[in-house]
Amino acid sequence: MLRTLLRSAAALAGLITWVVVAAMPVPADAETTDGTLTVIVNRDVDGNRSYDAVIDEPQPGIGIAVTDASGSRVTGVTDRDGTFVLQGTSKLEGGRYFVVAEIPAALPRLTPVLDSSTFQPLSTTVDVTSDDQTVRMGVTAGRTSTEAPQSEPTSLSRSSNRSELARFAVGDIVWRDDNRSGVQDTGESPASRVSIQLLNVDGEVVASTVSRPDGRYVFDNLQAGTYSVRFAGVPEDFGLTPAGAGSLRAADSDPDYSGATPPFTLGAGEPNVRATTAVDEVAAAYINPTIDAGITPLRYAVGDRVWLDTNGDGVRQPEEPAALATVSLLTVTDNVVATTNTDATGHYQFTNLRGGRYRLKFTELPAHHVLTGRAADTDAALDSDPDPATGLTPVFTLAQGAPNLVPVTGANAASIDFENRTLNAGLVTRYSVGARVWLDNTGDGVLGPGDGGVGGVSVQLLGSESEVLATDVTSPTGQYSFNGLRAGQYRIRFSKIPDGLTFTRPDAGDPALDSDVDQAGTSGVFTLGSEAPADLSIDAGLTSPATYRGAPGVSGRPVSAAQSTPGGIARQIAMVGLALAVAGTSCLLVARRRRKA
Repeated sequence: MLRTLLRSAAALAGLITWVVVAAMPVPADAETTDGTLTVIVNRDVDGNRSYDAVIDEPQPGIGIAVTDASGSRVTGVTDRDGTFVLQGTSKLEGGRYFVVAEIPAALPRLTPVLDSSTFQPLSTTVDVTSDDQTVRMGVTAGRTSTEAPQSEPTSLSRSSNRSELARFAVGDIVWRDDNRSGVQDTGESPASRVSIQLLNVDGEVVASTVSRPDGRYVFDNLQAGTYSVRFAGVPEDFGLTPAGAGSLRAADSDPDYSGATPPFTLGAGEPNVRATTAVDEVAAAYINPTIDAGITPLRYAVGDRVWLDTNGDGVRQPEEPAALATVSLLTVTDNVVATTNTDATGHYQFTNLRGGRYRLKFTELPAHHVLTGRAADTDAALDSDPDPATGLTPVFTLAQGAPNLVPVTGANAASIDFENRTLNAGLVTRYSVGARVWLDNTGDGVLGPGDGGVGGVSVQLLGSESEVLATDVTSPTGQYSFNGLRAGQYRIRFSKIPDGLTFTRPDAGDPALDSDVDQAGTSGVFTLGSEAPADLSIDAGLTSPATYRGAPGVSGRPVSAAQSTPGGIARQIAMVGLALAVAGTSCLLVARRRRKA
């Protein structure tokens, strides 16, 4: 008896609260900061004080009052669906609300459902500061709230002809969509051990399972209602194939990029719901067998551009122009996966790649160009990546979570999921000089048909201040070269020529065939730059003193290397001195003879 009185008092207190709250004043200028509040009132048809979406019916006509902390309130009545929705409103300040439901006098047989784990009291508080909230309340009819609840409803058989109380199932298959068509094709294999969740209309997980070895899954013995399925356990480096790609609902993939399908309703006569058969292997009377999911290996792309690094700083500037190159995609063992060329804008791209570890190689650069310095900037999208000596980039990874990978937008989602567009190559212009040292057999200063090369001659590249920048030695055929030079002014100096030879006369004819060095073996100044990226005409001819046809020296011959040494000069002085001594002695003898006479 005491318990009955307490419950009646609680119900009466709720009604009193409604009256008091309804009389409170409404302050002005409240801020709209709260989310949406939804109040749902259901009639507990089976009297078990537990909400059942199939059995318990919506209850319209219940008065609802929502009051904020300042006492401002908004009132309304549940609609035919038993629902009252309060959007964010300036009439309330937001935050924590006090919600009261009133059973009107027109519904005298209804009483509140008390002591329920699924129905909230007819007076409750809820926080709607930022998130949307739902409050579900219950009323019961035909007996007082103090009467003992009825026994649980008897389980329905699969053959029940009461479709509103029948049980339902949903499921089908998870498969590997290797061709990324979004449709189950012949020969495509099932995907097992994929985690799958069943969600109710509020997005709450009500059941979970995993796909079997044959890819199939099922949720059985469900109440009628609205659900969705979420495929949550897609294997690493796999993604969901495009949804809704096929004309047959049972053959396409249903979940979107988030893994969840659109809502669907389980009920007799609903789309794609049919009566079950023994083949379905379920206890339910009806099934929706069309909720499928295709998974596919993720596809990647890599690329960006080759540019001319005009200032040589290793960082791409907006005004620096595009450049050409051949780009090869390699595995970590240097097997070539694919090769392409940059387009007119300097861009290149490799698409539809499987996950893995790769690197790039840049080759076939334009003449007189080499790769600029790598990793010159902290921005991976602006610096140059290949090693200037090898043309190879460091190894990079294509996999979810790898550096510099971004989801592809605006591209074909059926072929590319992520892309790395930070692998660039900068080029700088480099110049060269070279030619040969040859034996001028005729001494005319011009390279003739029978004039062969002279090997072993030392060659020095001199800078604008006559500093030695590089050295080389002529090959057996007399060839030498200096490459990778910056723009500027240079000279060439030849030395250590074979004994018995001297430099032939310079500038005797065609610049491409004559000798370009003076008697000291040094060329004139020449310039390398964009107008003259290579000078392959700096020759040096050697000849013997006997065949020399240049400007006459002593006795009409050039000064030989031996004559130009300190020892040679001393011998000449000695010979002259001896001649003078002999001449002096002869003069003395002649003078003495004249005296005697």
